[in-house]
Amino acid sequence: MVGHIHLALFVVAAVLYSVDCTKLKDVNINKIIDSCYSYLDQHLCEGHKWGKKFHFYRPSVEKYTADQWLWDSGAHMIVWSQKNVQNAVLDMRTMLQFQQPDGRIPEQIYWSNRTAKEDAQLLLMYSNTQFTDTTQMPVLPYSLRSIYQASGDKEHLKEFLYPLVNYFKWWRNTRDSGDGLITAIHNWETGLDASPAYDPAFHVYVTEVNQSSWAKVYPKFIEIIESYKFLYKWNVSAIFERPTAPEKPAHLDTWFKVKDLALNCVYSSGWRVLAELAQELGDAETASYCQNEATQSSKAIQTHMYDTEHSTYQTVYTDFDGTDKFSIANSVQNLFPLLLSDLPAEHLTSLVAQLSDPNKYAAPYSVPTVSMDDPQFCATFDADLMWRGPVWGFTNWFILEGLGLHKQLDVQERILTSWVSLVDKSGIYEHYNPLSGEPYGAVGLGMSTLVCDW
Repeated sequence: MVGHIHLALFVVAAVLYSVDCTKLKDVNINKIIDSCYSYLDQHLCEGHKWGKKFHFYRPSVEKYTADQWLWDSGAHMIVWSQKNVQNAVLDMRTMLQFQQPDGRIPEQIYWSNRTAKEDAQLLLMYSNTQFTDTTQMPVLPYSLRSIYQASGDKEHLKEFLYPLVNYFKWWRNTRDSGDGLITAIHNWETGLDASPAYDPAFHVYVTEVNQSSWAKVYPKFIEIIESYKFLYKWNVSAIFERPTAPEKPAHLDTWFKVKDLALNCVYSSGWRVLAELAQELGDAETASYCQNEATQSSKAIQTHMYDTEHSTYQTVYTDFDGTDKFSIANSVQNLFPLLLSDLPAEHLTSLVAQLSDPNKYAAPYSVPTVSMDDPQFCATFDADLMWRGPVWGFTNWFILEGLGLHKQLDVQERILTSWVSLVDKSGIYEHYNPLSGEPYGAVGLGMSTLVCDW
């Protein structure tokens, strides 16, 4: 991968690329790395349940149950590949035990011990007590790439490549309405839960994160899940194929169809990564198929997700009347076209300019999840509405990935430097104030240990 640097090798890379490391002269890199792996070690969950063996890492011992989330585990696999690749292999193997016959991989698998009451509460939302009926951001090709880069083991590559190809086919077969874009039927499927990119889909507009705005937005997340359970019995085809929003029962939200920009860019670039991995196996047919899918998805993004009126890429949502509309927030998703290898040069220039603008995304402590000049930007975290401004590890990681892909090494280095400085200042937490570096949320969040991968 172009420009991808393990944190422990950062000083060497700095010499090679003539990077100014003065901001990191007092940073103890090894201390940061040790802290990351110490937290991951504390998050280990292993045992047997339902006749299956499991070995994975929960997101944190705070806030999160001892269960397995798709994109959190995907992050953990990337990080473990740098130190003990077998931990990453076991995490992937654990997750794929619940891949469904149609190819879907669940958002969450409920490995933790639960009481009968807790199981009953799950059944208010989902069709079973083992896993969710939703999926999540399809990051696993990147995880497999890290595993293979670390081990060079083609048996592991064979074991995992084809299930992931089937998972990506599932997205195409069940969530593409014909325009080449894939759709999330719930905001939890992107992992970017309360991003302001989704406000228009929820018919709200939030500029301050507080208990009042939380009460306006968060209950909709639960209502939609429960409507899928009780109105549709989790018949996802029936849910997805509704042409317009149904007349909803009183006080119940039933509609969410969003073609999230980050989701589609991770999906398109994931096909490209799968193509590269298939080529490593000498499977030219699969490599060609995956590359064609990547190209198709990238073309759809550039055709349908570029807002010519505002000269920006943007998330698209399907409104109640069935028409597709652009969202309005300048959220971090708008930077994810950096993951497209065929991104037009003028669009690359525009995205890099935003990342370099101190009024937009060039914050003191790496990359905020909403542009700082957007009315919906909120640097603080005063209620549980996430992804509305604070810095997160996985979005940083993907932006660095995209910058490396396009050889934008100066900007990549600046963001990496500010990210490392942030972690040195505040430790490993769930997310951070991009202006002050103040940490928020769960301590030791596994996703935030991705700083080790650079």
